[in-house]
Amino acid sequence: MLASARVATLIVIEDEALLGRQIARALTSAGHDVRVEVTGAAGIAAVEASAPDLVLVDLRLPDQSGLEVLERLRALDAQLPVVLMTAYGSVADAVEAMRRGAADYLQKPLDLDELRLLVERVVARTRRDRELAWLRRRDRALPEGLIGSDPTLLAAFEQARRIRDAGLPPGKRPAILISGETGTGKGMVARALHEVLGGGPFLEVNCTAMPEPLVEAELFGHERGSFTDAKAERVGLFEAAEGGTLFLDEIGHASLSTQAKLLKVIEDKRVRRLGSSRDRPVDVHVIAATNRDLDEAVAAREFREDLLHRLRVLAIEVPPLRARAGDLALLVRHFLGELGQLYGRSWQLGGDALAELERYPWPGNVRELRNVLERAVLLADGETLGAPLFAGLLRPRPRDPEADPFRLPEGGVSLEALERELIRQALERTGGNRTRAAALLGLTRDTLRYRLEKHQLG
Repeated sequence: MLASARVATLIVIEDEALLGRQIARALTSAGHDVRVEVTGAAGIAAVEASAPDLVLVDLRLPDQSGLEVLERLRALDAQLPVVLMTAYGSVADAVEAMRRGAADYLQKPLDLDELRLLVERVVARTRRDRELAWLRRRDRALPEGLIGSDPTLLAAFEQARRIRDAGLPPGKRPAILISGETGTGKGMVARALHEVLGGGPFLEVNCTAMPEPLVEAELFGHERGSFTDAKAERVGLFEAAEGGTLFLDEIGHASLSTQAKLLKVIEDKRVRRLGSSRDRPVDVHVIAATNRDLDEAVAAREFREDLLHRLRVLAIEVPPLRARAGDLALLVRHFLGELGQLYGRSWQLGGDALAELERYPWPGNVRELRNVLERAVLLADGETLGAPLFAGLLRPRPRDPEADPFRLPEGGVSLEALERELIRQALERTGGNRTRAAALLGLTRDTLRYRLEKHQLG
């Protein structure tokens, strides 16, 4: 992209030496770098050698016409703006010059102030168009729906294209595990990968939202009469996603029994409905996502190691927004466009607003950015979103030390002893009920069982 919105490299092709010097002096005084050539051939050679931002061409030159020079320059660079100058101006000349791609047209004798303004306007417009084209290319570096040019994501989608090019049916494709912090857009990445791999059905299941008793019926289906409320047969999610993708969101929070069932289906590529004695083959690609460290979950006996190996054939770590250098501005532009369509208005960042946004660490990632921008447009008095507005939205509230539930003693504490004591108190308060004790401690029952064994309690 061009470095400045004002200073430009200009080439003037004008055979009248005095006029050439006047033009050069006027444009140089405006801060531009100007070179004057007196023939069409010399001017074309200068353009090839220096890649200018703008060319001014006299319509009458000693070796060829300005229109011929214009055609040669457009052949070299279709985006290069060319302004024609002539003392023999006519409507026909102007129409023909514009038809052949001229950016504008000036008549002699030249008004030098008008010339300076025209140059400023054409250069600014050209640079804006180039910048927008560059940003669009960056946006298209990732599949539609995703914004940015992060190398990690680009590499992941390149791997997905290799899988697609191998021509594998969905059931033969390697499973993909997407990890990353909450709000980084793992679901959008999963859907984009699905589209890159060929599309088809895309079904999503949140592993934390399915009640344990219904997991098997939801995933694998059931026959009529297989349980009390089974008044008709039902196709499970694996069968419904036939020929496409089943996206297992928050897989790190699935129970161990659900994990065992998923492992068997992923390995065998067959499901058995509840109440049926027959296995059904399924041709489904599995993509899973989690914000947990599954290696730690395996060590804590909260996640099956064999399932982790099955899922992590292709692993993608979606980086947090604070690590995606350069993507923040693209995302802001994208979300402001979305919000403009939603509310029927348009907004833009003003002053140091982008710098204010870039200073913030974005713990909630892309989701938080979108929410902050929506709050900003709803609070803004006009169409410009300034830095003070964002400073007020992003400034963290002062912490109330009295609100802390625990205070670390000055002399420190044994974390293991504290954990053991908290578990003992939870069991005592619930009369030994492990399910209720686990809920008090914010643990799963399986995690509590592991820690009871670890501390030799109960």
